[in-house]
Amino acid sequence: MILLGRGGGGTRLLSEFVQGQGVFLGSEINKSFDSVEWVETIYPIAIEMLSATVPPDAARRSAHVARLHARAEEVLARAGLDSRAYWGWKLPETTLVCDIAKQAFPKAQFVHLVRHPVRASLRRTHMTSRMNNPIGRAALPAAYAHLGRDPALIETDSPVINNAHGWRHHVDLMARCFDGDPALHVVRFEDTLTRPSETADALAAFLHRAPPPDAPPLAPDPERAEPITLDRDDAHRVWDICGARAEGFGYTLDEVLD
Repeated sequence: MILLGRGGGGTRLLSEFVQGQGVFLGSEINKSFDSVEWVETIYPIAIEMLSATVPPDAARRSAHVARLHARAEEVLARAGLDSRAYWGWKLPETTLVCDIAKQAFPKAQFVHLVRHPVRASLRRTHMTSRMNNPIGRAALPAAYAHLGRDPALIETDSPVINNAHGWRHHVDLMARCFDGDPALHVVRFEDTLTRPSETADALAAFLHRAPPPDAPPLAPDPERAEPITLDRDDAHRVWDICGARAEGFGYTLDEVLD
């Protein structure tokens, strides 16, 4: 079970829910409910892949897969579990290397939390859309290059535009990796607010497990559900960048402008 999404967009919700369903996500879980044990493996792979001028060849991909396998063995051994356990991890930056994760664990289930790009982009920045950290210095230029915008403009573009490029890059990577794949279950953050029971039931069904009697409900953090301060011009700019992909999730621009 591998949980994906944009950091800061509500992925903690997925982690809390699937752990309540009996999925082991690691022995070190931080306040964001990230699986900390995977950071030292996922981040270097992501930085290398995103910074490369050409895609990794078969040998490099195999090396990345081997690193993921080795980390899995270490995490499970530390917890006294084996590969027959229902286990996985939640680390949003895995989204940037979702194809390697899928290659490494071809029988894995993936859950992707997505949020309306305008609401996501007008909130605070995430490390992947800032240049003040190693993962951001790899991810954000890659997002700009992916969309054909000069990465030199990152510093003069607003944080909203930086966020929008990051959002679009993330979901494009997911679409390329999982188009039509039944191994992927998509959860819209907005549905956790408006249809929590139905959304929880669908996710539990995807997990193919009867929930424990004391399993917690799908309960979004109220702070993450707070309304954004809407700038209509910014909303239109974000939609120009993200709208073509966002429509595939059932989003519209009007729903945030009304």
